[in-house]
Amino acid sequence: MMYMWNGFTMIRKRPELTKGMMETLVEAERALRDNPVNEYTVDDHCVIQLLKGLCLKNQGQTQAAEECFNSVYSSEKKIKFDHYLVPNALLELSLLYVDLGRRELAVKLLQKAKNNYKEYSMESRTQFRIHAALSKLQADTNETEESTEL
Repeated sequence: MMYMWNGFTMIRKRPELTKGMMETLVEAERALRDNPVNEYTVDDHCVIQLLKGLCLKNQGQTQAAEECFNSVYSSEKKIKFDHYLVPNALLELSLLYVDLGRRELAVKLLQKAKNNYKEYSMESRTQFRIHAALSKLQADTNETEESTEL
C-alpha cells in the first residue's frame, strides 16, 4: 500500500526511513528464500524487488535499482496474480532513466507500460502517473527547443 500511495516519494528525504524499509525488505527476502516454493513465490519476490528498487533509487544506488526493476520485468511470464507489478516496474525504471538523462529510453518504456498492459490492480493510478511523466517529458522537450531557438 505504501507504494500505491506514493510513500516512497515521501520518505525520499528521510534516509533513516528508507534504510528501515530496506532492512524490512531484506528480511522479507530472506524469509521468502527460507520457505517452500508455492504459487505466490514469484509474485512475492517481484513485489520485494519493486520495493527494493525504490529504496535503492532513494539511496542513490541507481545501478542496483535498475537491476531490481529489470528483475520484475524479466519475470513477467512467471507472475500469476500481481499483474500490476510489470507496468509499475517499467514506470519506475523509466523515471530512473529520466533522472539519468536517458530520455529516449524512458519514453519507450513509458509507452510500453501504457500500451501493453491492461486490466490490472490500480491501473488508473498507474496510467495517470505514466501520462504525467510523458507530459512532463514532452513539456521539457518543448522548453528546450524554444530556448535553443532564441
